[in-house]
Amino acid sequence: MDLLSIRIAAEPDIARIRQVTGAIAETCGLESFAKTRVVTAVLEIARNALQYAGGGRAHFAIRPETDLCWLIVRVIDQGEGLPDDAKFVRSRRPFKAGSGGNRAQRMGLGLTGVQRLADRFDLDSSNEGTKAELAFKLPSPCHEEAELGERVMGKIAELSATDPLAELSRQNRELAEAMAERELLIDEVHHRTGNNLALIVSFIQLSKRGAQSEETQQAMAQLEARVLSVAKVHQELQRANLADRIALVPMLETVAKHAQDAFSNDELDIAISVFGDAVSVSGSAAIDLGLVVNELITNAYKHAFEDRQSGRIDVSFELENRDGEKPSWVLAVKDDGVGLPENVKPERSDSLGWRMIRAMTARLSGAIETGSNKGFYTRIEFPDAFAESKT
Repeated sequence: MDLLSIRIAAEPDIARIRQVTGAIAETCGLESFAKTRVVTAVLEIARNALQYAGGGRAHFAIRPETDLCWLIVRVIDQGEGLPDDAKFVRSRRPFKAGSGGNRAQRMGLGLTGVQRLADRFDLDSSNEGTKAELAFKLPSPCHEEAELGERVMGKIAELSATDPLAELSRQNRELAEAMAERELLIDEVHHRTGNNLALIVSFIQLSKRGAQSEETQQAMAQLEARVLSVAKVHQELQRANLADRIALVPMLETVAKHAQDAFSNDELDIAISVFGDAVSVSGSAAIDLGLVVNELITNAYKHAFEDRQSGRIDVSFELENRDGEKPSWVLAVKDDGVGLPENVKPERSDSLGWRMIRAMTARLSGAIETGSNKGFYTRIEFPDAFAESKT
């Protein structure tokens, strides 16, 4: 039974994980020492994710195994993985640090302690991130999984209703005030952006009318069409910002159509297909996804179809079901272009576009995956509560 997921992005999230883990362990009937063992192990992994990977997510679940229930805690990040001079081995000492660095030595001691504290500990790390799974035996028999899960969820609900962390509440209030100020600034930026785009279109039209050669007029006409397309995308996103819920796929179709109008020409014909489940998302989420899709389509036009006259880009948003895990929504953008070498990870790029994609994905609690398979693809996975199916 899946219990809850906690985002790890700042120090207050570590305090929340400590509180929730302690409450789960106590509700599951663990004695004082066993409870301390669980909390200490989970906190060590959560702090590693925050300190070395910049954050991640902690997932809590109760699973029946053999004759007992087990508490399963998975901590997943998208950092750079373990250091090159460190090696994870499935033995008594799970993490051996080489002679090369303090970071490896510090992490090694922590992970060794975690293995000793947990009844089962597994670690999977690569340059795409790290996944740690901790398992703890519970005194409840396996057939009590549902009842135990309901008791734990009730305890978590009580914590949410009577949070004793006054300092965390204060920080949340300050964050809300800062976010409100940020939204005002963003509204002002959008307003000025719309005015500037309109002004640029006017300048292009004046230059086009004054051009003497047909070649210059055609080039100016193409430039005008592209700037108008950008302006239309901006207008669509602004309309989404004013709405409470937005039908996502039709909005993405509009974004893709404007991008296609902006970049297609006589020498490059790219077909774009947009499909997916009939769902709605919040207006702010629609803005973020629209900008992400527009950026990924733009990247495909710029890099995927070199020395080609035609190609294809598929954009989809669908519910994905996997055995033993909660369903999740997946936004995918895939082209049939040249692809990238296996060791190239564009999502780690410091370019403005990928920094924007990473920031918006993190804000929506998503996880990015990229790769090459008869072209280049980007998958962004979101929790099942991210979108609502339209009935």
